[in-house]
Amino acid sequence: MARIRLLAVGKSERHNHYTFRKEQVILLVIRNLLEELRFEGSESESFGRPEDKDGNPIFNEVDDVKDYIDRRFKFEKEGYYIEVIFGKDKVFLSVHSDEDMQDEITAILRKFIKDQD
Repeated sequence: MARIRLLAVGKSERHNHYTFRKEQVILLVIRNLLEELRFEGSESESFGRPEDKDGNPIFNEVDDVKDYIDRRFKFEKEGYYIEVIFGKDKVFLSVHSDEDMQDEITAILRKFIKDQD
């Protein structure tokens, strides 16, 4: 399973936010997280993949995370949404929901976080 190191975490009443180092593996981590959260089809499977001339994802290729600068993605389900923002050196993931859903999503996200050395 792909895992990434967590740099920072923050929590408020309606959202949690996580900061990660911008590494190539983050694209796979986000795809796996979306799959675990049951985002269907193209949302989870095509994230971080290039598209062909017709706009279809090329599933045997992966984008270069270095090309993701100042880009924002939003994934929405009933009761919550996840926002992923790519900066120059960091990736920010925010979960906007009620507190009980935050705990559930955080538990799933922990599967993808490396232990601190």
